[in-house]
Amino acid sequence: MPIDDGEADSASGVLEMNPSPQRLWREVAAVTRCATEAPFPSLTPGHLFFNVSLMPYAMHPLVCDLGQSARQRLSVLRFEDYLNKTERVELGIVNRAIEKMLEIPRITSVTRDDLLAIYTDEGFHTWMIERFRQHCQRTTGYVLARRPSLSVTRVQSLCDVAPAHYRNLAIIAAACVTETLITTTLRQAGAGDDIYPPVRALLAEHGADEMRHQAAFVRFSGEWLPSVSKDEGEYLDALLPELMTAFLAPEIPAWHDHLCSVGLDAMQADRVLGESIDPLEVGVQMMEAALVPRRLFARLGLSCSERFAQHARRWRPPR
Repeated sequence: MPIDDGEADSASGVLEMNPSPQRLWREVAAVTRCATEAPFPSLTPGHLFFNVSLMPYAMHPLVCDLGQSARQRLSVLRFEDYLNKTERVELGIVNRAIEKMLEIPRITSVTRDDLLAIYTDEGFHTWMIERFRQHCQRTTGYVLARRPSLSVTRVQSLCDVAPAHYRNLAIIAAACVTETLITTTLRQAGAGDDIYPPVRALLAEHGADEMRHQAAFVRFSGEWLPSVSKDEGEYLDALLPELMTAFLAPEIPAWHDHLCSVGLDAMQADRVLGESIDPLEVGVQMMEAALVPRRLFARLGLSCSERFAQHARRWRPPR
């Protein structure tokens, strides 16, 4: 919504007697980066939007036969998934939880100022993503569509079915899990000289913020989890490995759709995924991605880390 300079000054406690003509909010707000955004460079055929080491199916012979343009398109679709996952985590999980966390008394490991800063960061990341979509389409022609995120839907479903008296616990636990898991993926997704520079920059900026968020949520969890009642602790001990698995398990149906969108038929897509996805390797990747929360929960004496390890070892693609 447009805002007048006088309104902006009034909001900060300074009354502007002669307001200037209306300007866009992003031009006058303190939380803005539009003046520092660099122009997007031209996209080359060799550019990718996501690290192919996280996309083993992109190196399958059937995909290679389609050429580099298909691999680039697959990387765009995985990056699109990342943007949608991030947006829904930040607004639908983390900020929803922070509203509950602000009401918890006697927590000293994170301040109200810390939590409100994270709350602001998360909304800002979503705005960054929206502006990135616009710049990307103008420069590259790729449309980064807004779609549901399967992994976030799985996490939210676990919160939604929680008993009413445990609902807030589940929401906060979901944020503690997602905020301590996402940084590893961010570091890996943008790695590589072939990553399109604006994508690498976005992932790096987001990753720097998320490292700070991770540290805050580790501190909070380390104080909050021991403070809950025995019954609440038992409930969380059972819920946490389910949340971790829901968030980290590969989104095979989405990858299948991606493969079909670049020219494979359904049977070929099934073959590519079946020959590219090693369940044992997926289990190892899930364990590595969950290193920070696993260590945290083990230190707190919870058994959920071992149950998550069992889930990771037993993961198999859906039939």
